[in-house]
Amino acid sequence: MNITHLKCEQRRTFPARYSGIFRCTLVILSIFSFLSGPAYAAAFGMLTDNESDELRLFDASTGIVVARLQGSPGRIQGDCTMSQDETRGFSSHANHKVSVFQFAETAIGQSANLTSIDISNAGVDMSLSPDGGLLVAPGAGNVGQPLSIIDTVSLKEVATIAPFLDHTSAEFCDDGTLLITTTFGNSFTPPFDYAMYDATVSPVGELQLGGNRLSSGAQPNNGSCAPGSKSGVLLDRESGLTSFTLPGLRKVDFATLGGGIAVAAVFNLSGDRLYVRTTVTVEAFNFNPVTGTLEADWILPVPNSAEFFGIDQIAIDPDSGRLYVDGDRKLLILDPENGQQTGLVQAGDATGVCFAQRQPHFPHHELAFTAP
Repeated sequence: MNITHLKCEQRRTFPARYSGIFRCTLVILSIFSFLSGPAYAAAFGMLTDNESDELRLFDASTGIVVARLQGSPGRIQGDCTMSQDETRGFSSHANHKVSVFQFAETAIGQSANLTSIDISNAGVDMSLSPDGGLLVAPGAGNVGQPLSIIDTVSLKEVATIAPFLDHTSAEFCDDGTLLITTTFGNSFTPPFDYAMYDATVSPVGELQLGGNRLSSGAQPNNGSCAPGSKSGVLLDRESGLTSFTLPGLRKVDFATLGGGIAVAAVFNLSGDRLYVRTTVTVEAFNFNPVTGTLEADWILPVPNSAEFFGIDQIAIDPDSGRLYVDGDRKLLILDPENGQQTGLVQAGDATGVCFAQRQPHFPHHELAFTAP
């Protein structure tokens, strides 16, 4: 397998940017190991700037961009994910590659080693396993492209598997359950499958379907699992938001969103608040992470966003709880209680945004919510 190593500070000339989901790219930054000890002493986030082809690291407390780096050649337009210890980041480029950034223990932005790994699909959405050992990348809904499973220690694709004809998104729950969405399922004969399935992945990359299926009746675009792994939501391309409980993918609630296509969703660390990015809005819900019931709260119109399969275009700072969502030539910082804008991060065309993974505030066995 061909793996190349680059320095992030090295400038690259990128090809012209293309539009369209099957051509979109992602790149990422990682946070650094200069943060001492196991405690998370500072809050940094990463975003991909689709206009400048830059990876930007920003200080979440101020919104100031502290590093602007070039990634490997490609059309940067996508997702990002960061390891829990904030030392490594991952991205894909819609060009059958995943990039891994390992930051040196130096001043911010001075140096970062980049590893480029060949994968067996185009690569758009990504999800990191709870222990950080595996990265799963679906094929952006391309027919005939398998899920790619990457070992984050050896930095190699260790397995490919195609449980369905296409895979539009993949999302790990914190108990290791993998949620997979598909348009066609196992048949091109209408009506199409339009469903989410549960699965598990072994440490060596062997995938096993759980035998459960959920559908809203519309083409799925993304999914998200609540802290505690007892519930989650399915987002579809007809403004539908469907909540469910786990195990079993049992449908609980359905809401028609006020915006357009449901793009991405994020929960706060307690799991009792849910935020959804549609193509034209951000919408907040009160959520019960045990029962899966939801209740609409506020809705905020925001600049139009593309409906990329699986790309997380909204994120929450695990330290402050503030929301970060792509906006018109900037990343908007929103108050989670009322949706009011409290700041911004400069970006030409922000798409993917992410923070390091955190453990939920409450251990799974202590989750006990009664509302909504």
